[in-house]
Amino acid sequence: VYIKLWDVNPDRKCVRTYMGHKEAVRDLYFSNDGLHFLSASYDKLVHYWDSETGKVIKTFNIKKYPYCVRFNPDEDKQHSFLVASSNKKIGQYDVRSGNRTQQYDEHLGAVNTVTFIDNNRKFVSTSDDKKIFIWEYGIPVVVKHISEPDMHSITATDMNPSKKYFIGQSSENKVLIICVSFTPFKFNRSWSM
Repeated sequence: VYIKLWDVNPDRKCVRTYMGHKEAVRDLYFSNDGLHFLSASYDKLVHYWDSETGKVIKTFNIKKYPYCVRFNPDEDKQHSFLVASSNKKIGQYDVRSGNRTQQYDEHLGAVNTVTFIDNNRKFVSTSDDKKIFIWEYGIPVVVKHISEPDMHSITATDMNPSKKYFIGQSSENKVLIICVSFTPFKFNRSWSM
């Protein structure tokens, strides 16, 4: 199984091929400077790579399927990352020590995504349990949850560049928009696909 880095300029050539996983890769995420990236695979491993050399610097055995990996976006926390996985948990890891430093354990289903919000002081997690949890980074207690009777699981997420809105792709073919720029967080609207 390969990871390929492509030049998006007119040449559109493969710049580098990374080899290290034995099963399909589920997610990738670059550090702010692009010098390193994380890969999450169905081989139950997360690799921390050197982008330039193509070498794996550290490997984290998650023991369950890792669905999403995210570095903490703060410059002084680029050594720390979150892993959302099939075991209903989110692990926080440190690439320097190779250790898990925190575990967030409140979801009742596989955790699909994690997205940093509120100047990276908090993050949002979505799960197959059809709930959206908001966590204080570094503290394994849910500070807010969003759950509606007609909600479906959210499988993909991102932040609007304004940092005011969190967007999620629902498994019922809707895009949900949640305002995160004030408390309480609220649904703004949803669109059917």
